[in-house]
Amino acid sequence: MAEKKLYDKIIEKGRAEADAIYRVGEDKAKQLTDEALAEAQKEADQIIAVARRRTEDKLQTKMIEFGQQAKHNLLKKKKEMIDQTFKEAIKRLKAMPDDRFTELTVKLLKREMLTGDEVLHVAADEFNRYRNIFSSGQKNKGLYNLDKLNSLLGSDYRLKLSDKPVDVDGGFLVIGKQYDIDLSYRSILSAVREKYEPEIAAIIFGTEH
Repeated sequence: MAEKKLYDKIIEKGRAEADAIYRVGEDKAKQLTDEALAEAQKEADQIIAVARRRTEDKLQTKMIEFGQQAKHNLLKKKKEMIDQTFKEAIKRLKAMPDDRFTELTVKLLKREMLTGDEVLHVAADEFNRYRNIFSSGQKNKGLYNLDKLNSLLGSDYRLKLSDKPVDVDGGFLVIGKQYDIDLSYRSILSAVREKYEPEIAAIIFGTEH
C-alpha cells in the first residue's frame, strides 16, 4: 500500500513537471509565433510602403506627362487657330477692292529705301490685276512699265513689272540690282505675327498666349 502511494506521488509529480514544461514550451512557442508574425507584418508593411511609393511616383509621373501633353495639345490648337487667322487675313488682303489695294501697294513701296529702278514680280493669279491697275500696257523685253504706279510714288520712280510669275500668296517681290525685298502678304503678316502674337492670342482666346 505504501509503495502504491509513493508511486502515485511520483506519477503526480511527473505530471506536474510535464505540465509546467508544456506551459513553458507553449508560452515560448507563442512568443516565437508573435515575434515571427510581428516581423512578417513589419516586412509586409515595408513592402506595401515601397509599393505605395512606387505607385505614387508612377501616378505623379503620369500626371506630369498628361499635364504636359494637355498643354502641348492646347498650344498646338492655339497655333492652328492663329495660323488659320493669318490665312484668312491673306485671303482678305487679296480680296481688297482696287482703291485699297492701290493704297496698300503705294504705302508698302514708299516705306522702303528704293533706288527707283527695281522690278516687281507677282504671282500668276494676280499678274493681270497689277498690270491693269498700275500700267498703261507699255512692254519692253518682258517688262511692263508701271507708269501709273510710278506717278503715284513720285518722279524718282521707274518701276517695272515682270511677266515671269513668282510663288507668293499675294503681294509681290521687289528685285533690285543690289538686293531684293519680300513684300508678299505672307512675309508681311509673319513679321506682324512675330511682333504681336501674344496680343493676337489674347484677342482670339481672351487670355495671354
